Amino acid sequence: MKFIMTVILLYACLSINAQQSTTEMKKIIDAMQDMYHVNFVYDSSLANIKPKSAPLSGSSLVENLKRVFSGIGIQWEIRDEYVLLFRQDSYTFSGYVCQENGETLINVTIFDMNTKKGTLSNEHGFFSITLPKGKHNIRFSYIGYQDVIKELNLNSNYNGIVYMKEGVASLSEIEVIGDLNSPFHTTQTGKVSLTSEQLNAEFSLLSSPDLVKTLQTIPGVSAGTELLSGMYVHGGKNDENLFLLDGTPLYQINHLGGLFSAFNTDIVKNVDFYKSGFPARYGGRLSSVVDVRTKEGDMKEFHGNFSLGLLDGRIQFEGPIIKNKTSFNVAMRRSWTDLFTAPIFFVLNRSNPKDKKNLRYAFHDINGKITHRFSDRNKLSLSIYSGNDLLKVKARQIFEGSIMNADKEHYNSDFKVTWGNLTAALAWNYQFTSKLSGNFTAVYARNTSMYDYVEDDCYFSDKDQIYMNRRERFNHSSINDIGYRIEFDYRPGVNHHIRFGNNYLYHIYHPQNIASRNLTEKYSDIDTISLESASRYRGGEVSFYIEDEMRLTQRIKANAGLHYAVYQTDGRYYHSFEPRVAMSYQCADRVAVKASYAEMSQFAHQLSNTYLNLPTDSWVPSTRKVPPMHSRQLAAGVYVELPLHISLNIEGYYRTTSQLLEYDGGNSLMLPADNWDNLVKTGKGKSYGMELFLEYRNRNNIIEAGYTLSWSKQKFEDFCPDWYYSKFDNRHKFNLLFRHKFSGHIDIYAAWTYRSGDRATVPTQYVNGPSFPNVPGSSEPELIYERPNNITLPAYHRLDLGMNFHHITKRGFERIWNISVYNAYCRMNAFYTRIERLPSGGFRGKAIGIFPIIPSFSYTLKF
Repeated sequence: MKFIMTVILLYACLSINAQQSTTEMKKIIDAMQDMYHVNFVYDSSLANIKPKSAPLSGSSLVENLKRVFSGIGIQWEIRDEYVLLFRQDSYTFSGYVCQENGETLINVTIFDMNTKKGTLSNEHGFFSITLPKGKHNIRFSYIGYQDVIKELNLNSNYNGIVYMKEGVASLSEIEVIGDLNSPFHTTQTGKVSLTSEQLNAEFSLLSSPDLVKTLQTIPGVSAGTELLSGMYVHGGKNDENLFLLDGTPLYQINHLGGLFSAFNTDIVKNVDFYKSGFPARYGGRLSSVVDVRTKEGDMKEFHGNFSLGLLDGRIQFEGPIIKNKTSFNVAMRRSWTDLFTAPIFFVLNRSNPKDKKNLRYAFHDINGKITHRFSDRNKLSLSIYSGNDLLKVKARQIFEGSIMNADKEHYNSDFKVTWGNLTAALAWNYQFTSKLSGNFTAVYARNTSMYDYVEDDCYFSDKDQIYMNRRERFNHSSINDIGYRIEFDYRPGVNHHIRFGNNYLYHIYHPQNIASRNLTEKYSDIDTISLESASRYRGGEVSFYIEDEMRLTQRIKANAGLHYAVYQTDGRYYHSFEPRVAMSYQCADRVAVKASYAEMSQFAHQLSNTYLNLPTDSWVPSTRKVPPMHSRQLAAGVYVELPLHISLNIEGYYRTTSQLLEYDGGNSLMLPADNWDNLVKTGKGKSYGMELFLEYRNRNNIIEAGYTLSWSKQKFEDFCPDWYYSKFDNRHKFNLLFRHKFSGHIDIYAAWTYRSGDRATVPTQYVNGPSFPNVPGSSEPELIYERPNNITLPAYHRLDLGMNFHHITKRGFERIWNISVYNAYCRMNAFYTRIERLPSGGFRGKAIGIFPIIPSFSYTLKF
């Protein structure tokens, strides 16, 4: 029997070897036959499979069989002097990764320790990994959670939910392959991911954690004006950043002129921030993408937290509506500056009854989310956000004396401005197969800004009374968006992760509605002057995208995609083809290099006459006269995992922008409603630079150092025929952060920031203007500006300190006291510039600082 089997195997071997093949696999098999004097028996179709690597001389047969055939779908078996090759069946392990309470987790690393293949969970917690038939040890790892090892014997497709428990993840030598979302392993350049725990652990301005201010510390991001939530990424402007809240766009992301951002970190689950290497699924902005995902809510128990800070308070509560089926999560935040100003003005008004003033400012954020699981594969969620700012100023004054031939004047004025967002997203997530999932979202977004001003003047005398009334109402930058997002996530194998979909938004812009009335009344005579004007634009924005995250070899990965967008307005269509490609090459076990190229288009523009984020700013669309902006960005970097848990990232970028807009509205803060498109200028921009980030991290210490060397220039022929530096062209930026945990009860942090000064414009000379004939001294001096932003302000630097005290109560609640100090050594950094004329006739800019050292505290209770 054995003789017959040997003859059959010999015949099969000779028959297969008789086939002439020039494939790489065939050459390797022939070489191994000569090397070890064995015969390979296999189906001829296996010769078309690319080997994993070439055999090494001096290694054993078993070692080279593993080296050549491991992980490519070929199984081998040694029988005497024969090596039998079989096609190995593959099966898919898929599902969702969740916390113990049912909350899905984003960017979890799923790694098979047998085949060394891995993947990440997506923004909905979905994962899918296809592996050869047989036994596997699959590790799930995530920062701040205990690793989960799942042992599987794959004989068919397997689907399920994997639960992870919060805890301190171990730091070991395998950490270099422990986080596939780290800069070392991701394909894209310029990607940073932040969890809720990381956001709440960072420095808190006035003891209130802030998402945007955390992003401002990243190399390549300029913060703009001090304390305000500006973001100028890679030389771009503040309106060139795409903010998505559960897939819905946000236009107004600031409170109090930017002192706080609109994101309540208590309900934020994950943030993916891209400053280059943009995946094809994103579009609509030029500089960066900030994709914010909120928590769904605990499916098992009720709990929450409550926090009191110096200027605001927060409360968050979550729990099950139907246990293990339906959950809710609600977070609210409100400022109470009005509680301080009310008693102050009450005391001041009592001391001066003829001159009464009142000021009130308050803002709120409300986030709500309801999630229902029909099954492990089927989920529906509704996410709502409301954020609003209110500012009121009232004046009541009485003047006595001879005024317009009257004995007394009563003057009253009321000023009110409100601005904010309302968004809603209804999302259905469904897993169609073990390799394909889809997400379908209906979105609505509204951004409004309302200005209301009423002024009354009454003049009294013995014989007559004159009544004058003036009322103005402005509705600034009202935007209504309604549309949908269709997203598919397809993973045919461990070497491909394909995303494709379609997005649509219907925009309704009201850049400004103006209604004003002036009324004058004397005796029975009434004189009324009214003015009304409005502007309205409609536009449809539809986009399609496809991208593939692929592993080309064991060391080379690529992400290639295309984003195609069409914008329609006023009978005009703008088409935009935007290729995106990123590549990563792991040239050594702990060294990787990357490169990326991305094109982006922007169809919405924010017009402002200041660099402060004010409610008087207006969002306008691209029109027949105003084309969309377009950018091209090339980035590359080196990423190194050093010993002792130290990582080093070095990135460089070069970016150009065409159809760049600049608003030339003179000294008026108000956008003209009728002819704003005649007051914008079109130019171009370019920026380039290098960024370095060094991090050391262990159980009790975090040390981070970031450095940016950058140039940002722009050119507008109407302003200046040559290139000139932009306002926030900060040549050098350096951030240093230290965090230490003494125990489970006390931790401290310190952060030092330095950057080159912002730029300002001062006149270089003045000349006498034309005069009227025969009128001596009628000419007035005219200021001459050679180029914008022609001086550099003093360097900006400050030190922030903080300490947290943790305590567990008898009922198991956690109490946290935070003490923070902003600008610890009281550096008076430049906030604005005043132009002064020198005795010599020249000019200089004088920087004025207004923010000294600011101590603060907060109390948080987690229940």
